[in-house]
Amino acid sequence: MSSAAAEPDGGSLRDSPWDLRDFPVPLIDLSRTFEGFLDLEWLELTPEIARVQFEVRENLKQPLGLLHGGIYSAVAETVASVATVRAVWEDGMIGSGLSNSASFLRPVTAGTVHVTGRCRGHDDREWLWGHEFRDDQERLCALVDVTIAVRPLPDQR
Repeated sequence: MSSAAAEPDGGSLRDSPWDLRDFPVPLIDLSRTFEGFLDLEWLELTPEIARVQFEVRENLKQPLGLLHGGIYSAVAETVASVATVRAVWEDGMIGSGLSNSASFLRPVTAGTVHVTGRCRGHDDREWLWGHEFRDDQERLCALVDVTIAVRPLPDQR
């Protein structure tokens, strides 16, 4: 899949399953951000579930050829943040990472990583997401829990 939706500032979000008007206007072109570097392919995005996938590349690996553990945490926090912000920003709220805990079960060295994030619950101040990372053989490779803090949008004056 290579369809792209234009960002308001000229960037693009690869294979977006949403209308970009569902989000705040980005301050930085996506291609120049860490999220752009990750190059996630978004497959599904609701307040309860978010699914992405990404290709394992050399610049995502540690020197011994394994997908770097920090990538799992970064992808999970990105997925949880995007899903939470989409659900809360029109109410004048914003989300940002509060905690992130990863368990690595099986190394990944090549192929596509398939990620499913599920909202385990939320209140007015925090959303808890659980993520499963699977390889092309559908084997469970990592589990990452992320808590997103939800707070009022900062005053832009």
